[in-house]
Amino acid sequence: MPAGWVFDTVLERMAAVLHPQEPALAARLLAARTEANGGYLDLRDIDLETLVLLLHAADSAYGRIKREGAQGGVAPAFAEGLLMQLQQLCDMLHAGQKARMAKR
Repeated sequence: MPAGWVFDTVLERMAAVLHPQEPALAARLLAARTEANGGYLDLRDIDLETLVLLLHAADSAYGRIKREGAQGGVAPAFAEGLLMQLQQLCDMLHAGQKARMAKR
């Protein structure tokens, strides 16, 4: 489990990507931040379409954090760990997508 600030940063960045098209999903992510409910987000029940939206949002957030570097508000000493945790999330979402598509 990543540190709370990492978890919250990832959720906030993903929510920012999703909000224009999927405000309810963005709100669900924000409601899962550590300050809101202790950092719990269960995505086991989401459909494939929502999983794909989350995957794109995670990939977008990863690219943006990597491009922004220190200007994005993440101290250089912590950026590598943040990106590593976000990459693990992307990998899990990709695996979930493949598993759900194999069931079709």
